[in-house]
Amino acid sequence: MANEFKPMKFGCGRYIQAPGAMAAIGREAAMLKGTKALIIGGKKALEATGAPIEESLKAAGVEPYFYTMETDCCYETLDYLKNTLVPEKKFDLVIGSGGGKVIDMAKATGKGSGLPVINAPSSIATFNCFSAMSVMYTKDHRPIDRIWHETENDAVILDTQILANAPVKLFASGMADAFAKYIETGLMDENYTVRNTAPGMYASKVMAGATNEIILNKGEKAYRDCINHEVSDEFDACVFATVATTGVAAAVNYSNHSLIRSGSGKGATFAHAMYYATKTVFLDETAEWLHGEIVGLGCQAEMHAFGRSEYEAKNFGRFLQAIGQPMTLRDIGIEPTDANIRKLVDCMMVVWGKHPEHHWQIMYDSLQTIKG
Repeated sequence: MANEFKPMKFGCGRYIQAPGAMAAIGREAAMLKGTKALIIGGKKALEATGAPIEESLKAAGVEPYFYTMETDCCYETLDYLKNTLVPEKKFDLVIGSGGGKVIDMAKATGKGSGLPVINAPSSIATFNCFSAMSVMYTKDHRPIDRIWHETENDAVILDTQILANAPVKLFASGMADAFAKYIETGLMDENYTVRNTAPGMYASKVMAGATNEIILNKGEKAYRDCINHEVSDEFDACVFATVATTGVAAAVNYSNHSLIRSGSGKGATFAHAMYYATKTVFLDETAEWLHGEIVGLGCQAEMHAFGRSEYEAKNFGRFLQAIGQPMTLRDIGIEPTDANIRKLVDCMMVVWGKHPEHHWQIMYDSLQTIKG
């Protein structure tokens, strides 16, 4: 009976976004009754965030312990952190500071150990600092599954000056990834209205649409400002849209996976399946390309799958090109032979949940539009 009640997890207990916000991490840790914090970070990330995190924690009376993560978010590292380091050092709080895989590891370690989690990312190539989920990889960098955490993150701290100082490639990838909540789910379809759509799904449509509107209108300026390490109003707006509105849009419609076709019955969701498929069967070829970059490319193909107008599809492609995103399979290192496309589609059919058989042809035809 208890399993019938599925909780919605909206991302985090407290959300702070501002230049210099890393100075608040000590206060947030103390509010969570933290006395000894495990900070999981990437080597480059901690060069930017380590000093302000340490200073703020010590000022709040919280002892910091830094662990530099040198692997993917894999079960071997998780086992060591959760079952050896945490009990050995008696941590009572976990902080993640770095890119996506570091943040995922911090969430998996903290939530798996029953400890509060603060995410203070050094970049926002995805919105995963907000989500209650960790993507797990093998030791040879291939995605294998996901851990769905039982509770939200306790705090997310976005120091926008640190984010603006990060490589612009990461920020652009995050904006590209954010489009998936509107395009990939098919919520842009006009047939989903307030009169015939479940409230969670409709609320997701409105918020995901707002994300798209903010990024399409402000994203090019924000991209140029990030190149100059400037925290402008446009940059701030796109950070919020990429993380907060995207995260809530995803969480409020926790049954998004059921949106597998447009009102015409011709659409299919596959942008995230395309990412995981490329990292499964074309790992070496796509090694240098980020999650959001590949998802954005998949969204381009989905514009055609969902029957959007040529004008709308070209306008979306023009924006992605303006922020330096890949435009074709060839761009991400995949030679678009028929055999390779068929191999990719075969994997896409099963890697992100099993698709109905008629989706194979939809995916195949859609990928033809981004062959290059």
